[in-house]
Amino acid sequence: MSGKFWGFLDTASRYRLLVSGHGKPHLMETANRIINSAESSREKSALIDLGVDMFLAAWEASPLDGQLASNLLAINKQLNFLPAPLVENMSLIASNSAIPENLGYLQRLIAKDDKDKLLDYLSKQTEREPENLFWLSHLLDLAFFLGRHEVASAALARDWPTTMNMVLNKYAGDIAFCSGDYEHAEAIYSDTSDGALILGENLLRLAESVDRMGRRDEAMILWRDRMTARPWQVNTWFKVYDRLLGGGGSKLLNGQVAVCLYTFNKADDFDETLKSLAQSPLDNVHIFALDNGSSDHTSEVLSRWKEQLGERFSRIDLPVNVGAPAARNWLKNMNELKLYDYVAYLDDDATIPADWQSHLSAAVESYPEAGVWGCKVVNEDQQEVIQHADLHLRETPAGFEDVVRSFEFAYLDPYNQDLDYGQFDYCRPCVSVTGCFHLFRQDILSQSGDFDLRYSPTQYDDLDHDLMLAKAGKTAVYQGKLKVQHKRKSGSAVSINRAARGSGAGNVLKLESKYEARDVAAIIERDIERLENDFTGKALKVGHVMKEVE
Repeated sequence: MSGKFWGFLDTASRYRLLVSGHGKPHLMETANRIINSAESSREKSALIDLGVDMFLAAWEASPLDGQLASNLLAINKQLNFLPAPLVENMSLIASNSAIPENLGYLQRLIAKDDKDKLLDYLSKQTEREPENLFWLSHLLDLAFFLGRHEVASAALARDWPTTMNMVLNKYAGDIAFCSGDYEHAEAIYSDTSDGALILGENLLRLAESVDRMGRRDEAMILWRDRMTARPWQVNTWFKVYDRLLGGGGSKLLNGQVAVCLYTFNKADDFDETLKSLAQSPLDNVHIFALDNGSSDHTSEVLSRWKEQLGERFSRIDLPVNVGAPAARNWLKNMNELKLYDYVAYLDDDATIPADWQSHLSAAVESYPEAGVWGCKVVNEDQQEVIQHADLHLRETPAGFEDVVRSFEFAYLDPYNQDLDYGQFDYCRPCVSVTGCFHLFRQDILSQSGDFDLRYSPTQYDDLDHDLMLAKAGKTAVYQGKLKVQHKRKSGSAVSINRAARGSGAGNVLKLESKYEARDVAAIIERDIERLENDFTGKALKVGHVMKEVE
């Protein structure tokens, strides 16, 4: 792997770094682990330098975080690693940020998960206490997550010292980037007027902006410099490998594909899903659509698509809603599916790009022995919000004991901790991919067993099936270049009613009681090994190419 520090890390820290070099909470947790482990290491200095740089990257992701700025300033008094302009900025931010004494109402709003009311409250608090950057920092984080760029712009429209340009450029550049104005984003991210420094995260987003405008050579120089400065940010290595060496897959998958869908009372959404599928090449595709006892006009939608697609479309009508796992199994076990090389499941409220086969073909060609291949899922109306990328399990704490549960289900989720600036545009192994749109070889799907009915009516049946594959030694593969838009926002982006939360919690308990702790530990161990091998091989190839970049 690139960078001598990899050999100094304990397994848990190395695992987290291999999973991602992005996501503020993820970086802070990993940095704390590394620094704490440094005390007992012969490579104490190298580990502390690494951990501190990760803290700095976490601050760059949210530079108005006064607490993190204060912590970095305290470290700087001992290590003297920050350039003077950063010290000046952080000192200004830290001295103008205070955690309010009474956070009760804020905490209740967060608990209720009412994002609109929370945004309104933070806006009012920012107006009431403009001198306290605590409120502004949280307002900006939420405004970006909700796509309320007008709120962010208005909040930033105040008189700032010119020394703060490097911080303001981060937020202004992000607004332009998320709006798709890469030319404007480039101008802001690259601004060095009045002696402003360019933050490391801004340089990565500058590289992505330039590359999206077709200037790959310039992007490569920026990527090379960032990989040199922060070799621990594995996302950059993975992405650059795919951009330069990954290659595109064949236009069509090598074989016949059965695309299976099931739906319940989502006629209009389902119609849009089928429309997106029909707009892609269907030379080797047959669509199987199951109506799970719908009472709306789903039947009419199916009739129209049957008439339009003819022999490439089959409908199955059930009198009642049997739930997601049973619907998947009904489709999976039809005799007709044995005629196909691949089986894909597609949600009834998702839309896919026309070139989906090309992206999945590239993933299959790169990892032909995988058990399942999946995609990146984003919000339909705000595509910079990632719902799901590559899932990697957290380790269950040592000494965990429970009369029902064998392990504690949790996963590392850096892709939910930041917006999508291209840092998850790669293809690699993982433990699980989303069931929103995933692909199986027909023989593997047939051999792996049915989707477990204990997760009816829905939630976690797809994850459980991936764990079944993982327990058998099969890996999932994430294809981040395949971006699927999902109408239903992720749980962190929308309020969920009590019944749905209860059903989900119940299914998590079922999951935790199904697998033995030793099986989960073995899954994580194999995941770490695959990540290490994948990263090492790709980093060596990318390093060779980057030596030739002028």
